[in-house]
Amino acid sequence: MQQTISVPAEVGDQLRLLATLTGTDEEEHLRRAVRVYLETSGRESEVAAFTGRARERLRAVLDRLGDL
Repeated sequence: MQQTISVPAEVGDQLRLLATLTGTDEEEHLRRAVRVYLETSGRESEVAAFTGRARERLRAVLDRLGDL
């Protein structure tokens, strides 16, 4: 799938400089950044959902522990 994204001029300038310094094209840097963002965000969402379910499931026990 191919998509077009728009970035502010300052980001574009930084991206061009990064590409020049590393020898890796701008598109590859964007692909890597998006991949890392999705992996990180997805993992954080999974953990948040899991802990939310656990809190609901164990609410009575946690409340009793809080009363000690």
